Amino acid sequence: MLRLPQKSLHPLSRRIRNRFSIWFGNRPPRNQNVYRVEINGHTVKRVCMADSFEADSCAANLRVFGPDGIYPALILRKENELWVEYIEGKPLREVDRESLDKLAKLLAVLNSRDSELVQTSQTDYNHALHVDLGFLQAAGILSATRHRELDAMVDRITPAAVWIGYDCTDAIRKNFVVCADGRIRGIDIESIGARILVGSGAAKASVRWLGPEREFFLEALAKHSAPDVRPYMNFLELSFSAFWQKNCVLEGKRRFVSPELFDRFVD
Repeated sequence: MLRLPQKSLHPLSRRIRNRFSIWFGNRPPRNQNVYRVEINGHTVKRVCMADSFEADSCAANLRVFGPDGIYPALILRKENELWVEYIEGKPLREVDRESLDKLAKLLAVLNSRDSELVQTSQTDYNHALHVDLGFLQAAGILSATRHRELDAMVDRITPAAVWIGYDCTDAIRKNFVVCADGRIRGIDIESIGARILVGSGAAKASVRWLGPEREFFLEALAKHSAPDVRPYMNFLELSFSAFWQKNCVLEGKRRFVSPELFDRFVD
């Protein structure tokens, strides 16, 4: 039905791996296809999602931040497809402080939009963390001793209140590009999360790749007027670590499973 020239943005290796997963595996396949489409010499991106509900949720988030220009502009949402701006730029590889400050400014735009401080007792975040740690122990990822240590820590580090709002659910470097004008913009349109724990993006970045720049990045977020989550960052990082490792087990991503990830919380 589509007559416009298009090219898949997924590498061939990934497409082959996903096809083998469908044929021979039991992990859920990715139901998203992304294409680069040329229209009269102009490039746009076509994203085909699993269903119209997912597409509608993603489109709603893009509309919220469209005027800010931190993510692609939404061109059209039709059924399970989104047509969005194709952002030209170089992948964010450098982690110097100038780049980190620009990335913090981007996340602060998300974090500060309609954020709300709520009592943690009114949420399931504490319970969910207990459940995730219990699953990791049952799956053999955590030893009984390490599970007891971490589980006992949960109630101590759970804050009385948490910020709820928008954040980036997948704050890894490949999901951002540096544009010709020096701006950093997000390109993974699915990674805008609404009504989630503010600080989730910073927690993932901290656990995955920030390294010694963690404190600088958190200070930069606060400087750019994001809600200050530093008092309960350990809770956010442990929550992300447990959730991520659980997903890796259930999705068969064994290469990412790392029990040593939890050493930092008890050592």
